[in-house]
Amino acid sequence: MQSQQQYFDRSRRPRGASAHAARAMQGATNLDNNNRNPYLVDSFDNYPTTPSSMHTQEPAMQAGFNAYSVPVSPASATGGPYSSNRHNSPSQFQQQSQQQQQQQQRFNNPTIYSQNSYSSQPQHQQPQQQQQQYQNNNINGSIVSVSKKDLRHPVNATGGGGGKGYYNVSEPIRQDSDSHIELVDRKKTQYAHDEEEEGDADDEYLDEIYQIIDAVVPRTDDSTLPALTFRVWVLGLGFGVFLAAANTILSFRSNALSFNSFITVLLAYPLGLFMAKVLPEGILNPGPFNYKEHALIFVMTNAMATSPYGLSNIIGQRYQLYQDLGLISCFAFAITTQCFGYGFAGITRRFLVRPAAMLWPSNFATIAMLNSLHSTEDVSRGRYPMSRFEFFWLAASAMFFYTFLPQYVAPMLGALSVICWFTKVNVNATDKAGKIAMVLGSSSPGAGLGFLSFSLDWSLFSIYAPITTPLWAMFNQMFGIYFFVWIVVPICWYFDVFGDQKVGNKSLYGFAMNTPATFNKDGNRIRTANFVMYDPKDNSMVLNTTFYEENKPIHITTFFAVQYLTCFIVFVSAMVHVGLWYGKDIWNRFKASLRDLDSDDIHARLMDAYPDVPEWWYMGLLIVTLVGGIAVCQFGGFDLPWWGVLIAIILALVSMIPIGIIQAISGQQIGLNVMSEFLIGLILPGRIAAVMAFKTFSYMAMYQGLYLVQDLKLGHYIKVPPKAMFISQLAATLVGAIVSTATAIFFYESFGKIDRPNDPRFPHGFQWALQNQPPNSGWNSAFYDTFLSAGAIWGAIGPARFFGPGSPYFTTLFGFLAGILLPVVPWIMHKLQPDSFWHLINVPLIVVMPTGLGSQQSTYLTPMIVAVVVNYYVKKYRHTWWKKYAYVMSSALDSGSALAVLMLFYLTRFNQQHTLPFPAWFMNTGDMERCLPSDVLTCMERATMGAGFGYGYDVSKDTDFCQDING
Repeated sequence: MQSQQQYFDRSRRPRGASAHAARAMQGATNLDNNNRNPYLVDSFDNYPTTPSSMHTQEPAMQAGFNAYSVPVSPASATGGPYSSNRHNSPSQFQQQSQQQQQQQQRFNNPTIYSQNSYSSQPQHQQPQQQQQQYQNNNINGSIVSVSKKDLRHPVNATGGGGGKGYYNVSEPIRQDSDSHIELVDRKKTQYAHDEEEEGDADDEYLDEIYQIIDAVVPRTDDSTLPALTFRVWVLGLGFGVFLAAANTILSFRSNALSFNSFITVLLAYPLGLFMAKVLPEGILNPGPFNYKEHALIFVMTNAMATSPYGLSNIIGQRYQLYQDLGLISCFAFAITTQCFGYGFAGITRRFLVRPAAMLWPSNFATIAMLNSLHSTEDVSRGRYPMSRFEFFWLAASAMFFYTFLPQYVAPMLGALSVICWFTKVNVNATDKAGKIAMVLGSSSPGAGLGFLSFSLDWSLFSIYAPITTPLWAMFNQMFGIYFFVWIVVPICWYFDVFGDQKVGNKSLYGFAMNTPATFNKDGNRIRTANFVMYDPKDNSMVLNTTFYEENKPIHITTFFAVQYLTCFIVFVSAMVHVGLWYGKDIWNRFKASLRDLDSDDIHARLMDAYPDVPEWWYMGLLIVTLVGGIAVCQFGGFDLPWWGVLIAIILALVSMIPIGIIQAISGQQIGLNVMSEFLIGLILPGRIAAVMAFKTFSYMAMYQGLYLVQDLKLGHYIKVPPKAMFISQLAATLVGAIVSTATAIFFYESFGKIDRPNDPRFPHGFQWALQNQPPNSGWNSAFYDTFLSAGAIWGAIGPARFFGPGSPYFTTLFGFLAGILLPVVPWIMHKLQPDSFWHLINVPLIVVMPTGLGSQQSTYLTPMIVAVVVNYYVKKYRHTWWKKYAYVMSSALDSGSALAVLMLFYLTRFNQQHTLPFPAWFMNTGDMERCLPSDVLTCMERATMGAGFGYGYDVSKDTDFCQDING
């Protein structure tokens, strides 16, 4: 006889066992173990022994499944350990006959938590006694209150039922006729049969979910531990201020790089212990430094570590467009856009935080580190005695010193171009074969695509997070990059699909590909600021129609155009993908939003012990930021009408759940920025400031909301009180917005000004010096330039002019159609071949191109190699090492490289009058990768060295050839 329980612990079934065998095994075991509840077993060692024929034991080196194993099946995106398509629900089988109830009680008895353990013990009590025992039960010192709905007998297979078949023992049982009982029995038997056939595949993926969680997240909690303490405020805000300032400065680099907030997990631990030791007991020192305080410190620094997206508007309007934008307006805009997402986080947390299938895998590295620091257990069992803390400092120190090589001594290590090693062409080469080789082989800013190039500079490719990103997601993402960047872009350029082969024909390379710049009808580069002019009538920045008519059609590079094509595909395909794979579950959750569907999940049950944040906290904050956003746009110079802010809210709300599901499962986020520009550009053509402001409001409402949701999930795993989480997140976000804005303004202006003739390009008679950095400096503000170019395309020119019929880029709009059709293919194939690999194909992840225009493009091969080595070979053959050190190594490499880059910048480049370049040699050339001819590189090296060490380089005294190159 097979018994089905309310709590089927998929996280405890060995991977080799089938779902049917596991059910049979569990049913047989339940009879012999007095119906113990396996879902509440604390240790795998306590799992009941079964005959070896039931399953194939997993090899020891593959044990410890966790977040980076396989993608989650769409069927697993449910709140508890059951798929949402199960037919038998509590309401269907609450009313049973007395005969069935007696049959149930022969094999099934309610279980309760034991003191300081989650192992269940059989208790033969009356319902009233059981409820009292539940309410008074203490888990590690925490009180867990269980309501009547939790006092349920599981329904076994014989009596009819499945994984979720149960009824409340405290409710009366209705007497039915024999014929009705027989009918119900037949129906429930059929339901159980259908469930086994349909649920086996789902169970396999659900097993993965709970194995992922159990590998990292403990099933314990102590609600008596203090959380939001004085130590949290000091350490959280202290580290957060440093990260906010440092990462704001690093945002001006050509290739994205930042200090990972994970570093605070390590550094805060010894400081927290020190404060617990020296501070007087009381409000300053409530006791030993605990893991909940530690988690909140991380949450605060995480909220401050990322620079506000609104800085792009401030930098673009105040410095690149030379608009008179007051400091108060700048700070107000940054604060309102940063806090805009809080309301959305509160609205969607029921769908994106509470369900167990919403993994948010990026949190597991933090949890693993917290566990290791606050526990004396050695996961390697003495095999690798070095602690994670020691390993972090060793790896970070090694990376710090190594980074001096590719960033200063031998920059060629960051861009090793295989094609340029065997191909040399002259400047402005006329032979198409030679130019194609340069387009493919070069990877420097303004140059080509870096085909087969690779990098040994972690600071250049760390943006792909090759160690912390799931391997399946890396395969999807990198396959998409290889396909679009190395195949689609060259083909489009070769056949002149967008009519832009002449773009950049007067540059050093004879073409332009890797740049966000705009070009006129002759292929000459034009400054973005020339597109706009100040309209005193409307007090806004509008399109300079005279300049536009003289230079149209405006061109961008093929690379830039294909990126817009993929953006159109990504946005639509994300909606279609989520609708096909997760739509049913989203709909079921929406219908049952007032009920707690996740009470079967142990982590959700433990969080129920804490008072939740009232909805009006989130809604009130949303209203305040909405009013503030409307005010700053109307009176602060950002030019967005009040109704534009409301449209931004609607767009973000519609997109947040489907995009959030993808991020929660894969760790990858789909951007909303391009679609927001498309929409508002049609509504408000010719107004660049309004379009950029709308883009920031809509994008940040979703992005910042999901960022906060991710931290809420961390609090869910760590069991941090929700109100403490809300307060710490909000305070850190406010402080971070102020610090980042102040840092950006100071940094930009600290470079000084260059006197220029007073003309429309420089209305104030000067140019900001940061805009005059050489392309190979590594600090060309590529992100901010891209943002402004997009603003000119969507705002000043407008999508109707730039993408409309007759435009060179009209064909990119077919991306919307492709976004509808492409996700259907793997979905249909998965239906036809459910045991195949089609569920691993994620079209939005494949199509998205997280490649920064104007950055070094030699960064595509190396992260894939690192991901395969670490997350396949090391994980498979040195699993214990991987489990203990992989997350730590990723953070250490990020931190060491970022610190070295920041130090090098201030030592060698910050003082523009006294730069300290490293002497030129074979691996330190003008273009970093030696793709340009030697005579051109010599001229570039002479200019770099001539301007260094306090000397001024006078190009007029150089040779005529070098004057053409460096002029």
